[in-house]
Amino acid sequence: MLTNNDTKTRIAVLEQKSITQERLIEKVEDAIQVMKDVVENVSKMLAVHDERIEQASKSDSIIISMLKEMKHDLDAEDIDLSARIDEISIKVEEIKKIKWMTIGIGVFGAVLVGAMSTVASGWLTPGELGYRMEPRYVPNPENIKK
Repeated sequence: MLTNNDTKTRIAVLEQKSITQERLIEKVEDAIQVMKDVVENVSKMLAVHDERIEQASKSDSIIISMLKEMKHDLDAEDIDLSARIDEISIKVEEIKKIKWMTIGIGVFGAVLVGAMSTVASGWLTPGELGYRMEPRYVPNPENIKK
């Protein structure tokens, strides 16, 4: 049978095991508590990230709707701009025509004035009047007696 020493040893071993088990249980409980804190922090971070993602998606949808409005407005303005550009092009073409017509009239007028001046010079200058200019005698200063 068991002796008193064996019993004491067994009790000491069992006490040692129970102390070790208590320490392990405390460590496991501490680890569980730390894991709970980590899970809480992660869930808070996820909540914050979910909120940010939700805000980002809202802002994205607002930006997309604004871009669609701007595209619609630009399309409407583009039609107006196209019409205005066409009107301006027509006016520019008319101004070009007027410019070239003015240049043509100016050239024609210059040619006409040149021809008229040639014809008029024949009418306005005296023809042969029947007299002749004779050269005038200018004496040499050496031949003049004083």
